[in-house]
Amino acid sequence: MADLVPARHGIDRRARDISKLSTGHPDDLITTAQLAAWLGVSIQWAEIGRSKGWGPPYIKLGRRVAYRRGSVLAWLAERERAHQKPPGTPTTKAAANSAAGA
Repeated sequence: MADLVPARHGIDRRARDISKLSTGHPDDLITTAQLAAWLGVSIQWAEIGRSKGWGPPYIKLGRRVAYRRGSVLAWLAERERAHQKPPGTPTTKAAANSAAGA
């Protein structure tokens, strides 16, 4: 199963980073920069997600924006998906037909 994920994706390194930041009290506050580093996205992506409403829940303290660690973990859990198809499975009907030789 481990050979299904290419080494170049750096999943192990990202898992270590995520586990480091996910430890701590759920009420701990993290900054936008910490959130971006944790998720492996840009600060701009986190800011756009916040302004458009599709990012994790946040707290506004005056001009400061912060994220509760527990809220971010819950937001991530809501987006968790199991892999539905084995790698290499055609995703469209046309691709499935061409793979079957039809």
